[in-house]
Amino acid sequence: MAGGERTGVAPHAEEAWRAAIEHAAGCPDCRTPGVVCQTGERLLSVYEEAARLARAEEGT
Repeated sequence: MAGGERTGVAPHAEEAWRAAIEHAAGCPDCRTPGVVCQTGERLLSVYEEAARLARAEEGT
């Protein structure tokens, strides 16, 4: 991008990471080995997608 423009993809990845971590810190299911938390899985998936988009944007 020219002129230092930002699309907000990297900040979105950071926000998604914080949401996932904050959830996991307070969720007994997320902190229990072998237990699956649907909310935690969804938040982690959102973060992974945002991180992929941020990496792809860096490569352009």
